[in-house]
Amino acid sequence: MRCSNRGALSPALAAAAASARMALVVAGLVSVTLAANASEDRLLPLDDGTELRYGLHLPTTLDKGPVPLIVGLHYGWGGARPPAYYGRDYMNLLVVPALADLDAIIIAPDCPGRGWGDPRSDAAIMALIESVRAEFPIDPDRIVVTGFSLGGMGTWAFVSRHPELVSAAIPVAGRPSTEIVAAWDGTPVFAVHSERDDVVPIGPTRDAIGALRERGFNVELEVVEDLTHYQTPRFAEPLRRAVAWLEQVWK
Repeated sequence: MRCSNRGALSPALAAAAASARMALVVAGLVSVTLAANASEDRLLPLDDGTELRYGLHLPTTLDKGPVPLIVGLHYGWGGARPPAYYGRDYMNLLVVPALADLDAIIIAPDCPGRGWGDPRSDAAIMALIESVRAEFPIDPDRIVVTGFSLGGMGTWAFVSRHPELVSAAIPVAGRPSTEIVAAWDGTPVFAVHSERDDVVPIGPTRDAIGALRERGFNVELEVVEDLTHYQTPRFAEPLRRAVAWLEQVWK
């Protein structure tokens, strides 16, 4: 079910969004068309003086009204910080191949904190969503968060903190904590997990989906039979099955 007040922008941001959309109509459609269906590396200045790296993927057209927004949270990394545009690489590896049929704008930041559950990461994701909504015609009732492994766990965590903003969560190979499951407010979930996951076992995800289903929530578990944890690109096919499910959620 769609909620009309989900993800409402502040008056100042709403005005900025309207201005940006008018600019697209008046002068920007050519550049948008040229950039459509391709990824772009971007930087977003943050309030703490740092910059957030993120990848942006535009749908084939932006002239048919508001479009969905998909936020992609990447998997873990080695070292102190993710490599530059790690999120963009993840986006092009898995999210775009799986979810391109939704004709959504897709954004994928580099994790700025110690993990996606870090308050700094949470604030950066929120700032990024508001920035993209101010620039492009985003449907506030069709904002989705997805992520793989560490990003799957981050998906559970972020959506649990911002249920008013997100229409659906799509964690892949990432389990929630028991505290998150207990506090879940009903945001629809389409989880993807493999029986052969040798890093993040499927058991806690299966238990979480079962518990949420018992509470009457709209949740699905897409069980993959033959993939190990690090076969990330091959999760595109099971993740693609979320497209039809999302279209039902958004009706």
